[in-house]
Amino acid sequence: RTPRPSLSRSGRLGGAAGMSRHSKHSNDRSHFTHKERVDAGFAGTRKDVLGTECFLPFGHCALSLKCPKDPVCTPDGWIFDREYILESLLRQKVELHAEAKKYEEQEARKARQGKADEQDRELQELEDFRRADQGLMSQDDRHKKALARAAPVGLDDGPEQKKLRKGELLVVDKAQMREKSFWAASSTPSAAPAELKKVDTVAKCPMSGKKLRAKDLMSVKFEISDQRMYDGGGGRGVFCCAVSKDPITHQQAVVIKPSGIVVLESLLEGCVFKDMVCPVTGKKLKGKEDVLKLQQGGTGFASHNETQAKSFSFIRSGQGDARTQQGHLPRAGFCGLH
Repeated sequence: RTPRPSLSRSGRLGGAAGMSRHSKHSNDRSHFTHKERVDAGFAGTRKDVLGTECFLPFGHCALSLKCPKDPVCTPDGWIFDREYILESLLRQKVELHAEAKKYEEQEARKARQGKADEQDRELQELEDFRRADQGLMSQDDRHKKALARAAPVGLDDGPEQKKLRKGELLVVDKAQMREKSFWAASSTPSAAPAELKKVDTVAKCPMSGKKLRAKDLMSVKFEISDQRMYDGGGGRGVFCCAVSKDPITHQQAVVIKPSGIVVLESLLEGCVFKDMVCPVTGKKLKGKEDVLKLQQGGTGFASHNETQAKSFSFIRSGQGDARTQQGHLPRAGFCGLH
């Protein structure tokens, strides 16, 4: 005799044929799961490999993204055009001083409010003492009724009801009723403004975020390798080493502080540290601290810098889909970021 197939608790056949309805329709829900949203293009992380054109070439201003006319560098090695970095520092100063003034006005208002509250508290204590001195706090019922009539009506008790004469109509102030109405959007009381915090009035570098002063900027003297490229707005390899005359693209370059000359780091041991003098101007160096590393130019190679970018979005948009179809490297099959 052939054995009968086993039945599950719900009475259905065991195995694949006995799967529950929930397991068959696992996506039959009133809400979308995370996997369903990702498959539909929502709530997903998109990655893209950035090409060389996405990075700033060496020697270009980090604010104007162009070849600087009067190049300067910060103590961290960031290169700027003097005009743009001074304008940025001045704008930061104005904005920070305006925020500091608002903070001082807020603190002055809080001090005045605290002083007024203290005066009200003292007056209330005097009033309570006067009432106790006059015997209003005694156990006599007449005094209790008089105290209840004299007590101010709280906000939760509502407005005091007025006794109407015969034939007199009740007059309702609708404006007063709308003051705290939840349903009237125009009359709903707004939340208190956020409390301001004390700000630091020292300007910062727009790239490193560290404190930066105008006197901290150091002049840099670049040697142009391609004058036509420089006149056209600059490009990769527009500046070269002052000693080897090799174009600087992704190599590590340094600036000699006493002279402002830019050379490759690979030439320091043989040309600079050997005699502790600048190989171009002949100015003496006090030590290795007179040599400052500059920020390298970016390339599309992962061995030089980080070339992968990520973007996470909860909501899918038409503009994002259009950028996805374009991408930075469409031939290689990479998708652009939303």
